[in-house]
Amino acid sequence: MRQFICRILDHKATPYVVLSVLLFILLLPIGWTLLTSLKSLKEAFQSPPTYFPDKLTFEAYRKVLTETPVPRYVLNSLIYALATAAFVLSAGTFSAYGLSKYPYRGSNTILISFLVTRIIPPLSLLLPFYMIFRYFGMIDTKISVIVFAIYLSYPLSVWILKSFFDTYPTDLMEAGLIDGCSRMGVLFRIVLPGVATGIAAVAIITFLWTWQEFLSPYLFLNSDLNKPITVGVYYFVGDELTYWNTISAAAMLASIPGILFFLIAQKYIVKGLTSGGVKE
Repeated sequence: MRQFICRILDHKATPYVVLSVLLFILLLPIGWTLLTSLKSLKEAFQSPPTYFPDKLTFEAYRKVLTETPVPRYVLNSLIYALATAAFVLSAGTFSAYGLSKYPYRGSNTILISFLVTRIIPPLSLLLPFYMIFRYFGMIDTKISVIVFAIYLSYPLSVWILKSFFDTYPTDLMEAGLIDGCSRMGVLFRIVLPGVATGIAAVAIITFLWTWQEFLSPYLFLNSDLNKPITVGVYYFVGDELTYWNTISAAAMLASIPGILFFLIAQKYIVKGLTSGGVKE
């Protein structure tokens, strides 16, 4: 029996079988949501439930896109995620690059302070942030959600980017300076292409974290005009009835931008592994 188990574990197909099982488990909720979104309202409430729709219908998608503010919610989520990612990438790149390649007295303290601010549970800071935003008249504005999302993403982004800058060869930077590049030219023309992997990783993390954020926009926003999709999906939850097919359709539409952004950024991750750091 022991030899049989060892042969199974050592077989070259075992890792693929295990990964396939895990992938099936992870994709099962997504698959069920997709199938539910293709059912009619009557079939969505049928008991016992049907695993596959008796008749495929896109009525739920039509209703979500034409009769509900879901397109507005998705657009708001894109604005929050892209604005946060753009700020975090631009500011975090300069901060991490300076802390890595141009250290000064107190730079380690600054770096630790980034980590300390992120250790504080974000849930405990919602009320202080709410009071600050209310004082400045920022409640129910897009900027309040973006500022809080930057607070959540910026410290970790600096740490991730700094780790990539730390491993980048200083000799290549000095060679660029000798060839006539300015320090900013070295950063943009030599260093950044070489750490494209880290930049893409930070972009993915920041975008997805902001995209799936629920508590802060739920607390800071009141009007439907500014709500992201994570909060706006409650539009389909009624006091007496929940429209499972339409809420499933809204969930599938909400996941598309995040998946597309990941696929696009993944291409730049591969590009970053094969470019940069090569002197022509």
